[in-house]
Amino acid sequence: MLAQVYRVPDRVVMDAWRRSRPEDPLPLLPARRARQPSGELLGAWSSLNDRQRTYLTCIFQQDQEAEAEQRHTRHGGAEQRPAAEWRRMTLALSASSDAVGYTRIQERLREAGVHDPGAGSSVAALERRGLIAVYRDRVYVDGLGDLPRTRVEMTRPGRAVARAALGVPREAGPPAPLLSPWLWKIVVRVARAGTQGVDGSLAGRGPHYLAVGQSPDGRTPSRGFIVLRHPDGVTHGPYRWFLTDSGQHHIDDHLDAYRSLYPGIDAEGVNGSSG
Repeated sequence: MLAQVYRVPDRVVMDAWRRSRPEDPLPLLPARRARQPSGELLGAWSSLNDRQRTYLTCIFQQDQEAEAEQRHTRHGGAEQRPAAEWRRMTLALSASSDAVGYTRIQERLREAGVHDPGAGSSVAALERRGLIAVYRDRVYVDGLGDLPRTRVEMTRPGRAVARAALGVPREAGPPAPLLSPWLWKIVVRVARAGTQGVDGSLAGRGPHYLAVGQSPDGRTPSRGFIVLRHPDGVTHGPYRWFLTDSGQHHIDDHLDAYRSLYPGIDAEGVNGSSG
């Protein structure tokens, strides 16, 4: 209720509660609030004709498949590609299908009864409505040379419209105030480093969400679970990442929950309250 009143994420209130009342019993993890599709989203879907809906559906399905592949790769610990790369999906190549075959989106369209090349008026209509972004460039294909290529990317509004119309819920993330697998891995890494700390060049956007300061949205506080500083007793040289007291309290509070949520992440040696 406090989070709703102050219009901040649940985790902001829960983090502040634990910092100000460290001896109190651990608050219950709040249930995630389900969101009902808005009339505006359903109205946007209703404004499309059947062919445009088929295109949006097939592009959305391919977007979700690509997202699932990236999630699997991330959980496997592989290097991550920027979303700007993998969310831009090839829709069509300007060449005979006998020479280049069909893209995955074209295969979906054909299964839905649409057999044109896939880069015509329906795509333009979705782009005008801001539901997809369209990119046109050229790509080299062995034996054929440079070919014109059309790529598409779901916009946030487009993804929201497709979810609402098709009844596809967003992936249920961990309850507040628990971290995503990606951020939990970083906390575990820093915790295991102990007094040695982790190299200050810790890659990616993780530190922006976890360190003392502001989250990338510029409005809400970050978690304050790690801090960039000199090692104890050192006053010069490279900075390193260390766990804060809040970070250790978070581990102590929720280690069992993390082990249940992410059994594939080895959290041994982080000194949780349950050992």
